[in-house]
Amino acid sequence: MNLFIIGAGFTKALFPEAPLNQELLQVLAQRATDSASQRLLERYKIHDIEIALTRLDVDIALSRTSAQAADSELLKLRRAAEEDLGNYFECYRASNELVSTALWLSRFIGHVISDGDVVVNLNYDCVFEGALDCLGKWSLNGGYGSLNHSLVSDEQIPTSPVTVLKLHGSITFRIAPYFDKPESMVVGFAINEGFFPTSGKNKHFEYGLGKGESYLIAPSYVKVPTLDIAYLMLDALKAASEAKNLIIIGCSLRPEDTFLTLLLTGFLRQPNWRERKIIVVDPQGEAITSRIKTYWGVKIPIIAIEGPVEASVEQLLKTINS
Repeated sequence: MNLFIIGAGFTKALFPEAPLNQELLQVLAQRATDSASQRLLERYKIHDIEIALTRLDVDIALSRTSAQAADSELLKLRRAAEEDLGNYFECYRASNELVSTALWLSRFIGHVISDGDVVVNLNYDCVFEGALDCLGKWSLNGGYGSLNHSLVSDEQIPTSPVTVLKLHGSITFRIAPYFDKPESMVVGFAINEGFFPTSGKNKHFEYGLGKGESYLIAPSYVKVPTLDIAYLMLDALKAASEAKNLIIIGCSLRPEDTFLTLLLTGFLRQPNWRERKIIVVDPQGEAITSRIKTYWGVKIPIIAIEGPVEASVEQLLKTINS
């Protein structure tokens, strides 16, 4: 079994206009003159969305510690920024046409991804799992790990060959109260064929009995997961301890995302760590591997493939199999 970490570079390989993290706030702000993203940009004069939202979170926290309640306008701005993110990434979708025309993608899914693999997908869009779905490598039945939908059963849909763990949420994720415990919330997902061309065909299922709201964890230096997402994080750590290879694609492993550092450590802190490989596919692959080597402190089996994933599939295949 291999463990993959998939970042924004994967979506960008299929949709060149898709922004990377440092470009995201500016792109969102340009979509509407009075959007939450525009107000966020004007408030902090910072183009990095992670830093801007962190500043906003600090301001909200400061207002909570004061004599007054948290500034409701700041909370509204935070929620509206999350809505901007969700609305924007809905436009990036996989399709049978996309898979058939992007030859590198069908080669990647058919030969790099194997049954039993686990993928940590950090993207809000569903392009990755949607493409897997088109080629029979993923399904709604177990495809999101422990997250499930009450209307999906083994009789309807076969078990997913590949597990995708979306640790930052997703445009299809919904959060809603428990049926018998309205004070507690649970995360599930909506289903439609626009995002899941095979598993979701002729299905338009929402989640939460009309009370579900979109759920994603906006980029901030402090990310607080729900219990359901925490379970997915534990599953990712378990996969890291068991995987033969850790393959990082289109993800810079930003130092502020401390869980990824923990995941990397879990992969290496095994008795057979010298027999394992870390493979980084990214235009900045050498810089990323250099940071990992410096962090770990000893010589580790790590390989950089310097380039975008669409130009690196054959080299990736050789590296995995060598």
